[in-house]
Amino acid sequence: MFKRLQLETWHDYIPVIAFLLTFAVFLFCTFRALCMHRDQAERLAALPLDDEPTTPEHR
Repeated sequence: MFKRLQLETWHDYIPVIAFLLTFAVFLFCTFRALCMHRDQAERLAALPLDDEPTTPEHR
């Protein structure tokens, strides 16, 4: 029964492909961040992260 079992090796490449794809996305985001104009970077850095006010009287 096990003589007819053929092991496939294509699934051994899936972790390598996933790592390379993740690394490519990381490099793309890093490259875009480094090539961004200073005024655009300052505008994005000044964006608020919360929608709700943080003062105690608004809670």
